[in-house]
Amino acid sequence: MAPLKMPRLDSPFVQNFLAAVIVCLTPGIYVALTVLGAGGGPANATQMANITNSVLYAVYFVTGMFSGSVVTAIGPRFTLLFGSIGYPVFAGAMWYFSNTGHIWYPIFAGTLLGITAVHLWTAAGFIAFSYATEQKKGSFISMQWGLLSFGSTIASLMAFGINYNAGAVKCPDSVYIVFIILMCMAFFVAFFGIIDPARVRRDDGTAIAQNPHHSWKAGIKAQARIFLDWRMVVLILPMFGSEIAIIVFSTINSLYFNIRTRSLNSVMFVAMQAVGAIGITPLLDSSKIGSRRARGLISTTSMGVLTIATWIGLLVWLDRNPLDLTAPPLWDWTGGEFAGFLVLTLLLGINMVIYQVVVQWIVAALTNDPETLARYAGFAKGCLAGGLCATFGTEAAGTLTQSQIVAFSFTLQGTGLFCMLWVCWFGVKQTNYGLEDTVIIPREVEPPAEFEETKKTTPDVH
Repeated sequence: MAPLKMPRLDSPFVQNFLAAVIVCLTPGIYVALTVLGAGGGPANATQMANITNSVLYAVYFVTGMFSGSVVTAIGPRFTLLFGSIGYPVFAGAMWYFSNTGHIWYPIFAGTLLGITAVHLWTAAGFIAFSYATEQKKGSFISMQWGLLSFGSTIASLMAFGINYNAGAVKCPDSVYIVFIILMCMAFFVAFFGIIDPARVRRDDGTAIAQNPHHSWKAGIKAQARIFLDWRMVVLILPMFGSEIAIIVFSTINSLYFNIRTRSLNSVMFVAMQAVGAIGITPLLDSSKIGSRRARGLISTTSMGVLTIATWIGLLVWLDRNPLDLTAPPLWDWTGGEFAGFLVLTLLLGINMVIYQVVVQWIVAALTNDPETLARYAGFAKGCLAGGLCATFGTEAAGTLTQSQIVAFSFTLQGTGLFCMLWVCWFGVKQTNYGLEDTVIIPREVEPPAEFEETKKTTPDVH
């Protein structure tokens, strides 16, 4: 029997796993904290949530346009360290508000989290996009989403237990303390676990890429050139709407059901994200589907069928269950209306992840150059936050009914599907190895014989 090999810290797989653990401990716990009703209790809780979330996502959107340059300048380790800071501060702000009702701290924490969170996600995306070989990019992206779902599910189960017989939406102080400690652990994982990209080595001993150092000015100019890349411009719409399912689910869940049923629905929603991440990976990385273009087209089409079915089903459910905002039903899971929404909850949870995983896979398939992928990751996360900010703001303003919000989401994601198919067909090459001078080709990979001809005829979009 061959001796077991200890995992190498400089392995791309281990580095991505550690980045996924950081995502699990920060955004994963953040999702659960939101589900639990963080900040609930004071009479001005709704006002606080509207202002804080609007500020958070607006700052996130603007900062995302530059976060890729930060990753290329200081590296993923320090970017993740910085990105981890905002989460425990935000959790502390919710704790402070629930006990005092003072709104200044949540607004400050929302602003800080908008700045830091996008850097964390950009650095995590950089690792998933650029450390994986072309055949494993789906697996690396899905690993991060799977562990995020795991963290959210465990923490949401705590919420479900606390709220099983709850009569009020208020998070106990002990839960805030536990969640803040868990979030702070991410800082130590980043400090001791994440290493410089130049030290990362594949199993065959090759490095990921050459790592030339550029000035901040050059990095910002390169970030601006993204708007000249037609592929990224076309993908703006699907990036914009990739995470919209969470807002729709949270809104309907909070308006129709009581607290213990909302907690149960939320557990199922976050748990199904792991199912979606695991389920889409075989299509994205299938060795039986030789063409990357074909894998992208098949994955997008499969995801699109589920997306369309989910939104149509939700529109039908809302039509059969009209809502009176002056007297919300606050149904329990013992009611007949719960079963239909539970099925939709499962589908929305899957949609939340697979739509985003496929978008990210397409982005990662456009190049293997780490610096370019860092900028793409920041741009994608910024666009995502823009979509959340716009949807949240529209919802908070109360200008649309629930059915109209769902119809808008359906239109946004449905149109985004065509954009994704377009980029897959015209923008995804069979391989990018051999086309980029900075990327080191894995030893087990042989670029196609015609790559020199492709290089001559393909314009440099980076």
